[in-house]
Amino acid sequence: MIMKLKYITAALSAMLLATACSDDFLNRKPYGSTTNEDLGFSENELYLGMVFDTYGHLRSYDVSAMPFVGITSVTSGDADKGSTPTDSPEMGQLANFTFNADNGLISAWYTGNFAGVSKANEALSFLATAPQNDSIEVMKAESRFMRALYYFNLVRAFGGMPIVDHKLEQDEQSPARSSLAATYDFIREDLEYAAPLLPEKSTAGTKWYGRATRGAAKAYLAKVYLYQKNWSEAYRLTSEIITSGEYNLSTPYDKIFTEAEENGPESVFETQCDQNILYGQSIGSQYAEVQGVRGSLNLGWGFNVPSQRLLDAYEEGDPRKDATVIFRGTYVEPGELVPADADNPYYNKKVYPWIDERNKPNRDFWNGYWQKGSWIDIRLMRYADVVLMNAEAACELGNTTDALAKLEMVRTRARGGNKNILPEVKTTDIPKLRAAIHHERRIELAMEAERYFDLVRWGEAAEVLGSKWVAGKNELFPIPQRQIDLSGGTLTQNAGW
Repeated sequence: MIMKLKYITAALSAMLLATACSDDFLNRKPYGSTTNEDLGFSENELYLGMVFDTYGHLRSYDVSAMPFVGITSVTSGDADKGSTPTDSPEMGQLANFTFNADNGLISAWYTGNFAGVSKANEALSFLATAPQNDSIEVMKAESRFMRALYYFNLVRAFGGMPIVDHKLEQDEQSPARSSLAATYDFIREDLEYAAPLLPEKSTAGTKWYGRATRGAAKAYLAKVYLYQKNWSEAYRLTSEIITSGEYNLSTPYDKIFTEAEENGPESVFETQCDQNILYGQSIGSQYAEVQGVRGSLNLGWGFNVPSQRLLDAYEEGDPRKDATVIFRGTYVEPGELVPADADNPYYNKKVYPWIDERNKPNRDFWNGYWQKGSWIDIRLMRYADVVLMNAEAACELGNTTDALAKLEMVRTRARGGNKNILPEVKTTDIPKLRAAIHHERRIELAMEAERYFDLVRWGEAAEVLGSKWVAGKNELFPIPQRQIDLSGGTLTQNAGW
């Protein structure tokens, strides 16, 4: 998929530049009118290039790097800012909830995701002009899935959003903000449209890696319902995914985030990244780089590091702790020591670029710049998340039997065969079971961009984060002031800001 993306994108550029010639002047094709056949592509492949651009935007800095880890993780209490005290004051503002509407990382998250919405709308506009066939219908479904994903990123952070369902003309103003409910309805409609048209993972094959599947659409739709506390629909959809047989938890926890397990049996949706100088350009992201070990080991910028609070939350003997946290002064793997004087005591192991990955051919690029893990895929939706959503919904519906069974599925894999750790949860008391599920989400999905928004939707943020988090204000981030100014007042600010 990655190579094809680059190939098609290059072809689209070529079409804009190419000219044609002929011995017969009268039969010469107009400049810039190169046909699909001239380039050796089918018409569908050229339309596909527009769709792939919506996926490629997930790798952009604003969507995958500093704004992403700042908004979703550094705010959570389970991660510290990292790096050095003076590096990136804006990240420090996120960690301490001292930011305002001028914070650059918040602004980048807003504009980056709206750029993704715009790319999806451009693809849909382009596809509307195509000869309609089954392939085009699937591409429309993919584009609407991606639009829903970008809007989901926005609605969790900012609340009700301007709903833009078409390509904006040059002089067309963005509409005013819609309500929170209307924004979620728009996301839901896109996902409901996409799900039945998309293939299951098993039927799509390797050529579909990185593209939306039926399971991915259902998983995000279930999460929308989870945020709306529509427990019955969240339970129904996650149950359908579980019984589909498309995914499993067979991958050992400490192997999930290795390159070998990309797009593995647990992968529901992940951003596809790679780095190879033979491509002539990187198609990676800076997601791993901004979080990598900082210091003499020099694997990254050192932001978004596990906090002591997170370390203290692990149950005794839980192997997921060592699979999530790199400890200063220890060997992260044979022959590679994290120096005792590294800038921070802990780092995120889920983004660690293993030596055998770094030493692959054609990764010695830009004096080692891309040796910092640009090729690491970003796991946006794992099957374990789906299983725990199912457990949470079952618990809230009073179905303690199913909730306990799903919780045990996740804990069984975490044990790694050691029956002496992570005892089975057996309580049927709803508050206690709810707390156990919340804890499991925290540990299983640690450093994976879920914790902060989980705390907000559970109503636990004030208790967990303390006085720095202000109820009635910090449920949402501020709309960037520059965007309000550019809108001429069409955009309104969130309460408390």
